[in-house]
Amino acid sequence: MKQKEMSNYLKMITTGIAILLLLFVVWFLPTVLKDVLYELGGKAGYSGVIALIWATAIPCFLCLGIFWGICTRIGKDRSFTMDNADALKKMSFLMMGDSVVYVVFLLWYFVVGWAKQAVWLVFPIVLGIFICVTLSILCAALSHLVQKASVMQEEQELTI
Repeated sequence: MKQKEMSNYLKMITTGIAILLLLFVVWFLPTVLKDVLYELGGKAGYSGVIALIWATAIPCFLCLGIFWGICTRIGKDRSFTMDNADALKKMSFLMMGDSVVYVVFLLWYFVVGWAKQAVWLVFPIVLGIFICVTLSILCAALSHLVQKASVMQEEQELTI
């Protein structure tokens, strides 16, 4: 697969993920959680959880935008650059920040007392934490590897 072809393929996947995430955040979650959250905390509880959903979705959209830039550089045959390493590092920090938001929400969830009424809501929150931490670690590892490859590529270009 050529660089440009791979870049276009990755951009299509990124666009699909962005559309699915947008539908998930704007339509699916608010619709599914509306009745449950009104029972637990009324309008304030519902509004708070919707704010949390958006607070955790924004870093995801930012990561998709940063990844789009990586895809563009891949299409220009600039896969192993410090720009890509820095972009992956930013993505790592965004995902770790997202996991912190989930942990704060989980603590709030127990303080407010919702855990007694809706234990089943703990699972998606813990899953969100797990996914964000995993993505953060993967992005950090990829950043390190791309940085090393960038240094090796620069050294190789200097020897020729």
